[in-house]
Amino acid sequence: MAVKQFIETELEKGKVVIMASLDVKGAFDAAWWPAILKGLREAKCPRNLYQLTQDYFKDRRAVVSFNSSTVELKYINHTKAVAFAADFVIKIKAECMREAENIANVKLSKISAWAVNNKIRFNENKSKVMLMTRRKRKERKETEIYLNNNPLIQVHSMKYLGIIFGSKFIFREHINYMAKKMHKINIYAIKISKA
Repeated sequence: MAVKQFIETELEKGKVVIMASLDVKGAFDAAWWPAILKGLREAKCPRNLYQLTQDYFKDRRAVVSFNSSTVELKYINHTKAVAFAADFVIKIKAECMREAENIANVKLSKISAWAVNNKIRFNENKSKVMLMTRRKRKERKETEIYLNNNPLIQVHSMKYLGIIFGSKFIFREHINYMAKKMHKINIYAIKISKA
């Protein structure tokens, strides 16, 4: 809903939105414990929970997962990032394509620097970017957005948390996908009932 609300509001104002999906290599399996503990200290985590976490990390190989927790990061008013477990998207709004592209590149550069400091690596080959607009006028639609100095693949639709977002923010592709999925389930159910 956070993704939908941000995009819909900006498209209704006639703005453009760039949505970037970043793929984390190894996701939380590679979480760097010192950064997690530092984040807990800075968040003034209760002492008993901090010590429990610290003890958990001692002499272990750990997989840290946040099953249903949602983290929303605050950025300048042109940018919004939403993370849910290992799924991370950043959305950038602007008056024009070039402005959105510039903001996206600055933000992704900052995210890359943060990732290096926290020993997290992004997979540039699986990370994607999508330009979203409802404008009718002709303007450049190809993005030049980079992560770790590598261009991100531009797509016309993007799946995030099971929802397929299209470049015009029309959910036709998602509806078709779900209809096909339901059709397969119905066929399977019919076969089972006949057996």
